[in-house]
Amino acid sequence: MATRTQIFREILREYDGIRTQKAAELRDRKAELYERLPRLEEIERELALLGTKTARMVLQGNMNPEEIVEQLKSQQKILEQERLEILATNHLTTKLFEMEYACPKCKDTGYIGTEQCLCLKRRLMDKLYDQSNVRDIIKVENFDNFDFSLYNTTASKEEGLSPKANAEKLYRRALAFVEEFGNGANLLIYGGTGLGKTFLCNCIAKDLLEKGHTVLYLTAGQLFRKLEEQKFHRDDDEEEAKEWDQELLEAELLIIDDLGTEFATIFTASELFRIINDRKLAKKAVVISTNLGPTELMNLYSDRVTSRFFGEFEQMKFFGDDIRIVKKFQR
Repeated sequence: MATRTQIFREILREYDGIRTQKAAELRDRKAELYERLPRLEEIERELALLGTKTARMVLQGNMNPEEIVEQLKSQQKILEQERLEILATNHLTTKLFEMEYACPKCKDTGYIGTEQCLCLKRRLMDKLYDQSNVRDIIKVENFDNFDFSLYNTTASKEEGLSPKANAEKLYRRALAFVEEFGNGANLLIYGGTGLGKTFLCNCIAKDLLEKGHTVLYLTAGQLFRKLEEQKFHRDDDEEEAKEWDQELLEAELLIIDDLGTEFATIFTASELFRIINDRKLAKKAVVISTNLGPTELMNLYSDRVTSRFFGEFEQMKFFGDDIRIVKKFQR
């Protein structure tokens, strides 16, 4: 599995390739245009020589520099006007002389000044998704394929509605979460095994990715193994540890799937609190799925962690029969 730094370097090489391709396309476009309209090539050559001609005149000292600049501007204007007239006559535009960027904001560099462009962040998250194979999963597990027929229609006395009606309610809430994304909401999706929790997480991830948001999806096992590696076995690679922390913090949405399946320690509990708290301070959303109910979460994690769960997260409970078993018997 490639490290984040390796993936980042790969992306920067891709940007180099894009710029090279776009520059080649511009050269080919100009060559074709100049073959049809030779005068356009002459104009471009004359415009390029104006700067050299002006510098020579300034060095010769035969004219006032201000007059030389004015003369330059006048000649440049005449040439540009002629080019516009030729283009207009042939129903063409000046865009033919401009580089076409895949991302006009950063001009295919990945950066706007010193800040990472959104296109770079998306590429990074996309590659992380590809590496974890989640992208293949969300092609199948998405809102369009959510099958309510798998849920029982008999109302539960304890819950006051049927598993199917409950699934429909949670489905609508997940759709609203996507539509209203960025309003500070966090979700805690819980319930027994095989009820659709992970499926719903994948639905949310797919739609937000398609809307251009950055999403980091990790199982609890993946998350805490990585954190333990960074803390205890990183061979003093502090830079990679910082990058990993930055990745956890900067993704617009962090999804932690199957919380509670990890080997719980004081370290995992403290790291879980740190991640949730840091993301809360940064106003970044978190979606957590778990097989554990409120009482089990309180028994497994510290008070400060569970107080975040029940104070900062909207609780979404699945109940009913294991739909994996239902699907198996339907075949």
